[in-house]
Amino acid sequence: MAVRPPEAVLDAVADALGEVELEGARFTTRDQWHLTLQFLGNRADIDAVAGALHGLSAARFDARLGGWGAFPKPRRAGVVWIGLHHGDEGCSALASEVGERLTPLGFEPEARPFHAHLTIARLKSPRSVEAMLAALDTGPVGEPWTVDDVVVYESRLRREGAAYVPRATITLA
Repeated sequence: MAVRPPEAVLDAVADALGEVELEGARFTTRDQWHLTLQFLGNRADIDAVAGALHGLSAARFDARLGGWGAFPKPRRAGVVWIGLHHGDEGCSALASEVGERLTPLGFEPEARPFHAHLTIARLKSPRSVEAMLAALDTGPVGEPWTVDDVVVYESRLRREGAAYVPRATITLA
C-alpha cells in the first residue's frame, strides 16, 4: 500500500543521488521507490485489501520530496531514505485512514509514529551514513505533485530485492 511519485520526481531523486556510493549498502532500484502507507506482508488478499480501501475519504494533497535521513539514526543506520519536504500531514492522514480500514482484515497499524519516506538503500550491517547524508542537498528534490491515488502492490521476493507489482489503484476524494 503506497504512494508512487511521478516519473519526473523519480528522475530528480536519481539525479540528486548522482554517483553516491555507500559501502555495504544495497541501493533500491527506481521501480521499488514509493512512499509506504502500510506494509501488508506477502500473504495479503489483494482483492480484500482493495475492497476495504474503495471510497477512501482522505483528500488529495500536494507533496514534495526532500530531506535525507536514516533509520534508526544516521550514526547506526540500517536504512537510508528521502522524506517529504512538504505534504507530511496529508500523507499521515492518508496512512491513518488506510490503517483504520485495514485493521478489520487483520493488518495492525504500525506501533511507531508514521514517517513518510522513500527507501534509498538498505545496509547489510548498521553503520554510520553521516558523511553520505552530509554530501546530499538538504533542500527539496523534484517538483511538487498532487497525490491523488494509492497503489496496492503485490510484493514478489527475488534474490536482487522485491519486485512490486501494482494490483489496484484507489483514487482519492
